[in-house]
Amino acid sequence: MPESLFKIGETYHRVNDIHEKYGGNRYSGIAPCSDYPYVFIFFGESGEWHGYDDELTDSGIFYYTGEGRDGDMTMDGRNAAIRNHKQNRDELHVFESEDGAWQVTYVGEYEYRDHHHPRLPDRNDKMRDAIRFELVPVGGLEMDVGTRDLDEISTEELREKAEDSVTGGSKTTTESTSRTTYPRSEVVKQYALRVADGVCQGCGDDAPFLDEDGDPFLEVHHLHRRSDGGADHPNNVIALCPNCHRRVHHGKNGEKFNEELIQKSEEWLR
Repeated sequence: MPESLFKIGETYHRVNDIHEKYGGNRYSGIAPCSDYPYVFIFFGESGEWHGYDDELTDSGIFYYTGEGRDGDMTMDGRNAAIRNHKQNRDELHVFESEDGAWQVTYVGEYEYRDHHHPRLPDRNDKMRDAIRFELVPVGGLEMDVGTRDLDEISTEELREKAEDSVTGGSKTTTESTSRTTYPRSEVVKQYALRVADGVCQGCGDDAPFLDEDGDPFLEVHHLHRRSDGGADHPNNVIALCPNCHRRVHHGKNGEKFNEELIQKSEEWLR
């Protein structure tokens, strides 16, 4: 799939932009395509109504509940499409459902790592054996930066490595113990702080104080929240002072403020 087809953090119309072009059931959370090597996965708040328990963790692992609203879940059909996607040579592409009708935001490409069988309620609140997949970003959770520390890597290379890790261009290697790996989230964080250069990208003021290492203290904010499927991608992060960061998450008009930040970010990327 060409990289430009789906962009991390971009919102799409599920029917017009996805299913009419590639196929797959428009009403299912798991939508394999018969004519293309893709399996589309959708999640959002509505899944909780049907007994699904999905979670995108800070470490980058995506826990996704399999298909089956009533009774025990079984490893067949669309659930098997996730587990067997590698041997079937299919790609898993994850989207978060938004509030607007058929609006979904692209989270990224993932791959199957494991699955578990927790006890979860179905949509009738009856306990059943569920299937919970453990999916990880293509490219892995860690990034190989050779023998250097992050401080020795240029801003441009930090961005390149972070982008490659999302699209699958960067792989972790274990060939030499002298090589250094970092969690992908840490590389993205360092990139955001490097770009901000000590200035809050919300209010435009200097960082309010220096941290223990003597660096300007700013907090990295995901424009599309990680808990809602926002990606660990350079296009999805900015650095904010603690006040602006709290305003986004706890302010009366936090969502409106976040939309303003998204617009600013899009202007910076042009």
